[in-house]
Amino acid sequence: MGSNDDIMHEFVRKELRKLYPSVDGWQIRPAAKTGGKEQGFVVSRRILGRTEGAHVLVSFDRIVAPVTIDTLSAMSRTEPIPGLSSPKKILVVPKNTDLSSVSREIEVLPMQSFAWEDKELVWLKRRAQMSEKATAAKSS
Repeated sequence: MGSNDDIMHEFVRKELRKLYPSVDGWQIRPAAKTGGKEQGFVVSRRILGRTEGAHVLVSFDRIVAPVTIDTLSAMSRTEPIPGLSSPKKILVVPKNTDLSSVSREIEVLPMQSFAWEDKELVWLKRRAQMSEKATAAKSS
């Protein structure tokens, strides 16, 4: 309990809640087991008589592999959104991820909390906090 993956995915859930706030009618639910390290979500809302929604897959891989795209496609087939014939497909990845295998039909959202620097996944919030502390220490 309390693994790094859980913590990292919690940051992603917070980002999704900012993009799809419940006060605007958005519902975010976990998708059925997507397999591997990826975690999937289904976001949807009903507004003014129509349904909006998307299938969202979160991946922390440095290079998006074709199997990740296949997982997102399978999720959209097995997790239908009622009242929506072709929901968006969204891939959430750390900044600086290699997206060469991602087709144009998939929307890519870069994470605000994580990025790839060379071959290392870094937590951007932590880096920003450390920079602020260093700047504060220099000025005092």
